[in-house]
Amino acid sequence: MNNADYQDLPGISSHWLIAMLDNPATCWRKYLDPQRPAETPTDAMRFGTLVHCLALTPRQLEREFLVADYERRSNAGKARYAQLQQYGLTVIRPAELDRARAMVAALHADPEARKLLRGGKKERTIIQPRARGWLPLKARLDVHQESKRQVVELKTIRDLGLVKTTMARYRYPLSAEFYRNMVRGQSVVFVFVQSTPPHEILILPMSRIELQDGEMMWRTALEMFDTCWRINQWPEMNWRNDDDPLMMDFMPPKAAGRSPRFELQVGEVTL
Repeated sequence: MNNADYQDLPGISSHWLIAMLDNPATCWRKYLDPQRPAETPTDAMRFGTLVHCLALTPRQLEREFLVADYERRSNAGKARYAQLQQYGLTVIRPAELDRARAMVAALHADPEARKLLRGGKKERTIIQPRARGWLPLKARLDVHQESKRQVVELKTIRDLGLVKTTMARYRYPLSAEFYRNMVRGQSVVFVFVQSTPPHEILILPMSRIELQDGEMMWRTALEMFDTCWRINQWPEMNWRNDDDPLMMDFMPPKAAGRSPRFELQVGEVTL
């Protein structure tokens, strides 16, 4: 299963829960609105997906990516890019492929990173059922080391000095504990690789306190999501700097229209 198919599965992912903590209306617009436009991956997202493919599932490269030189400044360049996209693959430039390969080489050269990324189940999709009428939970793990009960997440970053800021901004503790809970794991480790030379590596195991904070975040966000889902309202909540959605009563019980219902096979999705 590729990432696009995973995204199409009905289910609440950690990304949905992160969006809920930011703003319920944003979560609705981005993931649930039937009229939402198709998401166009940014250059950074495309490149991150390329690095993941080379590092974790290199045999999928030709099935998912098309390497071609192009530019989108001129009308002719835009037309050529549109033509390339018709193949249904992610279009990348040769220079991007070279840079991604250099980053993966750096990962392989680091003994600890190599050990963490080797073996295990790669890009594993997990579906966790809930009570009938509620959306299930879903997760896509970079590496699941079942024998060690360990989840390994690979991240690209422009500067390793920004790791702490990035962890907080993108709520990585929430994702880490969400993934750990989905597979009843014991530990979560992040492997960061710098996208600029010399492509330095940082191994960052999540601490017990960070995982506890992450659990509070994702369970609070899920409760908020279920409230919105039940009453079919997704308010625009612009938190002030001193507001903490983790500590606030979210919404009063209120009757509203019915939410859509989904039926979905649960368990592990075969990759």
